[in-house]
Amino acid sequence: MSRKKAHETLSWQDANALLQQKGVTLISAGLDEVPFAYKDIETVMAAQSDLVEILARFEPKLVKMSPDGERPEN
Repeated sequence: MSRKKAHETLSWQDANALLQQKGVTLISAGLDEVPFAYKDIETVMAAQSDLVEILARFEPKLVKMSPDGERPEN
């Protein structure tokens, strides 16, 4: 899903339910930054298995991104 499509089709109710289920605290973000907007990491990594060696897995529990409508910091 593209970031634009995420903005047009996703709701904060759905996003917050998923984040709560995963135990993630969201400080700020736009709808284009929620997990639904990204490709599945397992699929992406599998497609690159000949190029990468997985050393660790990161499971975020606290997320702070630019609030909706704000430009990210440079």
